[in-house]
Amino acid sequence: MKSRLFVSLKNTKTRHIICKAHINGVAAQLLIDTGASSSCVHSILEEKFHLRSKGDSFDAAGASQGKMQAFLSRKAKLKLGRHDVGKLAFVLLDLSHINKTLISQGTLPIEGILGADFLKKKKVNIDYRTQKLWL
Repeated sequence: MKSRLFVSLKNTKTRHIICKAHINGVAAQLLIDTGASSSCVHSILEEKFHLRSKGDSFDAAGASQGKMQAFLSRKAKLKLGRHDVGKLAFVLLDLSHINKTLISQGTLPIEGILGADFLKKKKVNIDYRTQKLWL
């Protein structure tokens, strides 16, 4: 029987859940969002995480803002906590409006969002009581 791995989660002042990650070997702070259909990275951080976009731009819809221009990245190496979890293509999207709100409420900005695409594919379980994300 294969034992399951977990990643420790942290609650922010705004009661959002974040985890420490590495994208292509570069440290990142990702918000866990079960309601986000796609995992994304703030578009201004494309170079920082050594991401490369592919294809044409498309319109992405967000919960708090109308349609926004987005690009899909080529697959990137993703590590959550100390665990390599494979490769994931991120949507490159302007997250300024989210970070502006987080900062105004005394929370650090995020660099990306881990969405339902990843959570479903990896069959992730989130234990809110123990603040662990089980892989």
